[in-house]
Amino acid sequence: MIQAPYSPESTDASITKPQQEIAGLHLLRRIAILAATTRARSRLLDATLYELQHFFSVSGCGVYQMPDIDAPLHLVAQQGISADLTRELQKVPAGQGLISRVVHSGIPHNWVDLHDEPQLYCKAILAAGWCSLLALPLLAHERLLGVLFLYHQQARQFTEAEIELLGQCGLLLAAAIDSSELVEKLEWQHRLTHAGQRELDRSRQQLREHVNRLEESNRSLEKANQMKDRFLALASHELRTPLTWIMTASQMLGSQREELPTDSQALLTTIDKGAKRLSSLVEDLLEMARIEARDIYLARENIDLTLLLRELSLQYGEEALRRQMSLEVGRIPGHICPIGDHHHLRQALERILKNALKFTPPGGFIKLEASHCTGEELLARKLEMEPFCPGFFKQPPLHDHIDLCIIDSGVGIDEKDRLQIFDKFHVAGDISLHGKQFHSIQGPSAGLGLPLAKGMIEAHGGMIWVEPSIHSETGSCFHVLLPLQQPSRPRHD
Repeated sequence: MIQAPYSPESTDASITKPQQEIAGLHLLRRIAILAATTRARSRLLDATLYELQHFFSVSGCGVYQMPDIDAPLHLVAQQGISADLTRELQKVPAGQGLISRVVHSGIPHNWVDLHDEPQLYCKAILAAGWCSLLALPLLAHERLLGVLFLYHQQARQFTEAEIELLGQCGLLLAAAIDSSELVEKLEWQHRLTHAGQRELDRSRQQLREHVNRLEESNRSLEKANQMKDRFLALASHELRTPLTWIMTASQMLGSQREELPTDSQALLTTIDKGAKRLSSLVEDLLEMARIEARDIYLARENIDLTLLLRELSLQYGEEALRRQMSLEVGRIPGHICPIGDHHHLRQALERILKNALKFTPPGGFIKLEASHCTGEELLARKLEMEPFCPGFFKQPPLHDHIDLCIIDSGVGIDEKDRLQIFDKFHVAGDISLHGKQFHSIQGPSAGLGLPLAKGMIEAHGGMIWVEPSIHSETGSCFHVLLPLQQPSRPRHD
């Protein structure tokens, strides 16, 4: 055992006060060296307590730590205390026992005889032979880190010089504990940062892989889409020749219809009907191919919208009456007119009107009307309109347009389907039943009418979108925007 150069209990009168001070300085030096060279907190505490036990010639000592002032004390290091007693000292609740007085007061306290202390919580220390106790707070930057205590098995009153020296040792120990906690936090933060960086690198790698797979999928999808379009265009062209033969043969046989048997006449009627339907489908496919290839000529002429809508009303008025519904033309501004190709624009409107007739049950109505929309009014509705044609709002400045509405009281369109109805070949109902419902409200459809109308209207620099009808509980309102010849409203004096 290393003998300390000075023992406070020594009765040797030859030890002078300067020698005592030098011995204390040597103790502080050894503790400072330990604090500077020992990284592990447990080894630092054990070595410091060993120095204090032998320097002050006490039976034992220890260090309590706590996360905060109201938390239970935790005995983190000790010298001269048995394992069983250590477990008993760990059971002292927060705010109980003698040490709690030091915690709350923040000043050292010396108990000369523990047998006379009513606040003593752990009676086991008396059975272990403890008699006196000195405890002082460990403070760093005015923050309480714990309590350092020394006990002796005899009654002992520590001198002011001893308490002052022990306080200086406590300052060194508290600073070392505070530094070690900071180092541990920094190391933990470094490990977290390192782990986070590894996770970030792994996420970036996964993201790159996902992006690569997505790009490959997009390339495959684009390639498949191009192959599909080429196939449709090629199939449409290749179908025209045999279809022409069939229709020519049907017409030639039709010129001799009276000479044919009754069964043959019925078959000829069926062939003629099927050929016409197939011819219409082929023309639609070719039209879609031309629109997507931007290979279509559009005239730029002033459109008399009032005349156009009245012509449509007259053309489909009989069909509406046959279906027991009304078809009317509402309000149309007379001072403005859209610009475009009359023939193609009429075809696009016919497709929308046919769609309204198809989905409106008997007793319903269809209404055609138009209104003037400024660029500011369109921008105010950008949120609801943009999904139907994202490129429409990317062409500043946004000029005035005319909003042509085709309103019906039909079966309506679910919100989830309002975008999809403008996709090629998107049809409602069971595809296997198409062509077998000639007398139903919906009837057969190849799913090209609205996509063709959309493509033609966008080719005019406009757009189309659909929303629920405000004139009936069910039904739809198709909006067709077309650019105007005159972008400003008329003046009213």
